[in-house]
Amino acid sequence: MMTLKPWLMAGLMGATLLSQAHAAELIQNGGFELQGVDAYDIVGWQVAEAGILGSVLAQQGTTTEVTGNTTVGAYQGTHYGLLDNNGLASNILYQNFTTSAVSQATLTFQMFVNNQSASSAVDAGGLDYTVDATDHPNQHVRVDILKAGSDPFSTSQGDVLQSLYLGGANGTLAANNYLSYQFDLTSILSGGGQFMLRFASVANQGSLQLGVDNISLQTASAVPEADTNALMLVGLGLIAAIMRRRAQ
Repeated sequence: MMTLKPWLMAGLMGATLLSQAHAAELIQNGGFELQGVDAYDIVGWQVAEAGILGSVLAQQGTTTEVTGNTTVGAYQGTHYGLLDNNGLASNILYQNFTTSAVSQATLTFQMFVNNQSASSAVDAGGLDYTVDATDHPNQHVRVDILKAGSDPFSTSQGDVLQSLYLGGANGTLAANNYLSYQFDLTSILSGGGQFMLRFASVANQGSLQLGVDNISLQTASAVPEADTNALMLVGLGLIAAIMRRRAQ
């Protein structure tokens, strides 16, 4: 009976375990630069709007198109995604994406929230701006990961897989600076599937702006290197040759 040398056994085991992490970017047009001009039809993104006093667009400059309020402008490049709500509206910017099984998934983006109202209330009505403004103030933004195919306005636990941001302004009531956000989504995306990334605002107290830029969802998956199988076959061939020689 042939006994493999320790170095040969270790080499073969290493050949079967060697792998490399393949990275993928899942978000299209995360910097909002593909249009080159201000646009309500944003490449790679979808929009849902309710009410008549708000809009979603790829914006440049520091004066918003709908409310005429001041922002800090783009975080990077010339354009950024803007949910510009003048009150009595709900605005959604979302993107569906598909991934295979992953070993790591990290979402990053820069975001500011400007709120011209002193209220930053989150009502049980979710993203419904029509709730009574006196008894049920509803003035906030949210960022979520949802199941693909969900109603873009849904806040149901059956649709929302993880809430990443829920609340009001990220600073004073004036033009706030961007803050950087990073989230580990590995546990949600590990098995692969179809998902939705959503940025949303709802306002029934006054104007509200959500600006977002430089959105990236990087995933990594461990897959065998192209040369690993070949290396393993060479090793097995070497073992077969040794066995044949010993049998003669």
